[in-house]
Amino acid sequence: MFSQMSTGKISQSVPLKLHILLDRSNETKISASFLELPNCQVEASTQEEAIEKLNEILHIRLEKLEIIPVEFEWQPPKQLENPWVKFAGIFQDDPDFAEIAESLRKERLADDDEIAEIE
Repeated sequence: MFSQMSTGKISQSVPLKLHILLDRSNETKISASFLELPNCQVEASTQEEAIEKLNEILHIRLEKLEIIPVEFEWQPPKQLENPWVKFAGIFQDDPDFAEIAESLRKERLADDDEIAEIE
């Protein structure tokens, strides 16, 4: 659910740390780009010139950008009830089921004893 939106520009200076990728695969030109902003890319003949051009592009780009903080109200989805819970205890007072459960228990114990003898 959409709660609150502030449209005021953030004017305070915030340090921005970006990583510059220098590509020297071309013998005459150096390509430079920000890893975080791959569409900001320049080519120059020297590393210093490439970094300078890249900084110029970044400042131009940041002047045109606006940060709008938005708050959302989020509620986690409700836990669905386990569909098997409604069957819990359904046979607790059934004498036939108690007899079957007891015979299964004895059979399992006998099987466990046989396995223990083999090992």
